[in-house]
Amino acid sequence: MRRYKGDPRWMTARFESACQCGKRIKQGEQIYYFPLTKTALCQACGEPAHRRFVSAAQDEATMTGQCW
Repeated sequence: MRRYKGDPRWMTARFESACQCGKRIKQGEQIYYFPLTKTALCQACGEPAHRRFVSAAQDEATMTGQCW
């Protein structure tokens, strides 16, 4: 899959924050990060978001004729 600068990605939290679900994210935990909005999701919320993103990227690659 082709990667772009603004694509969400898994990473290690550099500092404490909060997920949209209200869970506290501690430094060093795995998060799903959206660089364009600077939003971090906990692992439980990030997993479905990651699946949706990968699915949409695959659909786009198929529709535009790019190799997957």
